[in-house]
Amino acid sequence: MNYIAFWEYCPEDFDKVIEKYKQVEREKGTEKFPKRLFPPHGMGGEHKGFSLFENVTPEQLMNMVLHYAPEMKLKFVPILETAKVIELYQKMKK
Repeated sequence: MNYIAFWEYCPEDFDKVIEKYKQVEREKGTEKFPKRLFPPHGMGGEHKGFSLFENVTPEQLMNMVLHYAPEMKLKFVPILETAKVIELYQKMKK
């Protein structure tokens, strides 16, 4: 399943977040963290933003949350493809 991750952190923790981000980047190609579908983007010049991840496991979600804690708060929301939702809904109605 794919997820959108919303993140935010306090401005005074920016240096710590950068270091943790670099550690995650070094783990690319491993199964420890989820694979990014869309890189992190900030929103409105504030210290918050979002990223998109694909084929995420519960363990990868926990690894991300634990890795960035306590400096960064993460909230993961599943992304559902509308066409598939409609298809399932129509099957349920029959």
